[in-house]
Amino acid sequence: MFDIAFEKLLPIFLFFVIGYVLQVMKLLKKEDALVLLKLVFYLLSPAVIIISVSQMKFSENLIYYPISAICIHICMFTIGKIITSVKKFSPSETKIFRGATLIMNMTFILPFFIVFFGEKNVYMLSIFDAGNLLMITTVVYSIFVSDDKSSIKDKIITIFKSPLVIALIIGLGLNLLQIELPSSIQYTINEIAQITGTLIMIALGLYFTPRFSKLKLSLIIVLTKIIGIAIVGTIVGYILPLDNMGKTMIMLGALSPVGNNVLTFTLIGEGDLELATNVVSLSIIISFITLSIFFLLR
Repeated sequence: MFDIAFEKLLPIFLFFVIGYVLQVMKLLKKEDALVLLKLVFYLLSPAVIIISVSQMKFSENLIYYPISAICIHICMFTIGKIITSVKKFSPSETKIFRGATLIMNMTFILPFFIVFFGEKNVYMLSIFDAGNLLMITTVVYSIFVSDDKSSIKDKIITIFKSPLVIALIIGLGLNLLQIELPSSIQYTINEIAQITGTLIMIALGLYFTPRFSKLKLSLIIVLTKIIGIAIVGTIVGYILPLDNMGKTMIMLGALSPVGNNVLTFTLIGEGDLELATNVVSLSIIISFITLSIFFLLR
């Protein structure tokens, strides 16, 4: 147990601390984190997904990964609507509650996943996240921007413009056509995989803002997300024929922090950015603790 804590979990946490220290010392700014996260989103993560998906072995169970994510979103959407109709929240607080309790931040999970399961299995995370991404870009986005006039067609196009989805399609194409990437490209992508988790943690450390002026509400939102997805996910896992990795993926989604999408959507919808920032920051702290316990007990 202690070997796992010091050899695998501690480095991930230290990279996060390094990012936060760089921010405190003003060597890098909070805005620089967005540059690093863009690099991860547009280059590093797609590269890892392509090599992982192109080498994966197809299984019937894989189709249930994105389906399980979609089912969880639908259930949590209903639960969030019921809770916010009973509790008296402001319109802005209601949007953040309903949106934040839906998003599973699988980008945060990626460094942990690579360390414990290897980059060769990242395709499983990507396939599960495909269902999560679909709901985030449609349902969650519509919660924050209720007056959005874009058609369903436009939203579908937006999904397929995502670098992660494009990488998934490319990887599937290479796999189905049995096209093997040149060794030089494989080596480059493998090198990229080694630094992806590091950059994600440093970027999140840079972006971390430990200010909890609305601690009670922030804590309620984060715990509702974790407990709600864990319970709903367990039920979904029993109903759908998911393998053990699929059930693990659901639990990782439950323990993941609230996605940074909440900040972007709140900004677009002119909502309570202070509450959104508090929720994201608090969820990162709680996720570090819960994920560490989860992997230590495995």
